[in-house]
This record gives sequence, C-alpha cells and structure tokens, in this order.
Amino acid sequence: MEDTRTRLQKAVLIALAVMVVVFGNLTLVSKLHKGVLFADTILKVEETSGGTVYSGKVYGDKVSVSVKRESGTACTVTYTVDERIHDVYRMEYPLAPVQTEDGPVDGIRITRNGDVLYEGGYDPDRAFSGWYGAAGRWDTGVYVTVVTGGESVGAAAPAELSKNTVFLFAQGPELTARGSWALYFLMVFFTGLLALDATFPLTMFRLQHMCDVRDPEPSDFYLSMQRVAWVVYSVLLLIGYIWALRFLP
Repeated sequence: MEDTRTRLQKAVLIALAVMVVVFGNLTLVSKLHKGVLFADTILKVEETSGGTVYSGKVYGDKVSVSVKRESGTACTVTYTVDERIHDVYRMEYPLAPVQTEDGPVDGIRITRNGDVLYEGGYDPDRAFSGWYGAAGRWDTGVYVTVVTGGESVGAAAPAELSKNTVFLFAQGPELTARGSWALYFLMVFFTGLLALDATFPLTMFRLQHMCDVRDPEPSDFYLSMQRVAWVVYSVLLLIGYIWALRFLP
C-alpha cells in the first residue's frame, strides 16, 4: 500500500494540492483588490472627477456611497440604495470648538437631506466614542433598539447612514479586503498533515503506535476508517479554505 498508491490516495492528494494552489491564488487576488468594509460587504473604490465612489452589492441591493469634498471643512456624502433610497449627507468639520465636560473639542455638524442629523463636538483622539452633544455632554454611542411584534425582517442594506459612518466616509475610510493569510496557512498546515497520512498511511500508523505496541499492524477496520477520514477531512478542509477566503477583518 505504501509502494503503490490507490486511486483514492491519488485523488485525495490531487484534491489537496489543488486546494492549496487555487485558494492561495484567490486569497492573493482578494488582497490585491482592497475596498471598504460596509454592512458585512467590501465596497470597491473608484476615483472620479467628482470625488470618490464606493459601490457594491449589499444583501442583493445595489449600494453606492459618493464622497465629494467641498472645502477644507465641508464634505458631501451621497448614499443610494437601488432606486428606493437617495440621501444626501453633509458634514462640516472641524467647526468652532465646543466646550465639553472634558474640555474644548472641535465642533461638528452633520445634516441629512438638509435636516440636522447631529450637531456638537468630536474628539478623534478619544479611545471610545469621541462624540459630544451640543450641550457638551459626552455621547456614549450606545443605543438600545426594541423590536416588537412577530414580523420577520429580511437582511437588507441599511436604510440610512449613522453619524459614525458618515464621518468615516467623509474622512476617508480604511481600505481592507476579504481573506486571511493566517487562516489560509493554518489550513495549509492541516492539509500537509492529511497529505502525509494519505501518502504514507502505514508509516503514520506505526509512528503513532510504535511506543505502545511492538510491530503494530492496522486492522481492516482501521484501514477502512482511514480511507473514510481522508474524504471527510478533505471536505472539512475545503470548507475551511472557503471560510478563510471569505473572512472579513
């Protein structure tokens, strides 16, 4: 069995090699095409003459976020979802300092379709929620939403942008990409272990039991379960590779 590989052994080894190569290339391609994380989706980035456009599909909805810098302190963020949502947000920051309970911070004003969404102060150096209300009181940023009734709401793109999201887009969000090299190489490690077992099944068995039993020999049942394990573990590795490729930071 060690000298001549069976069809199953060859098929498992080929499948493992294909997974390593294919998912390695897919992870590399994903990492080279960075975008912006928004609602569990990566939006692609496009620079235009009118500003920066972030677009993509969010739960099947076509989403676009257009950012246009008007001046050093004013920025317009246009949020569209298919044909049903078209909101224009305008952020003015920094404005005249606002006196807060923690000292003066730069003022900020965010409007949505002309209506004030938030007005107060913002401290980018504060570790947790740097927002302050117009009266100068710290805004924790923690809110509780209560849903009543038995309606089932399907996943969809956000109906509106929060003040935090508007601020991030206006300031230039951090670019990221799907996939994790750490998880990929973890899968490669497990793939190597399975490949060793599939290539040298008797050798691996003897190494495992050489300290417990003299001249160990596997039973027919062990060999049968070993073959089943090759297939099962290959499927689990495939799921692991897909998970590593789809991983969001």
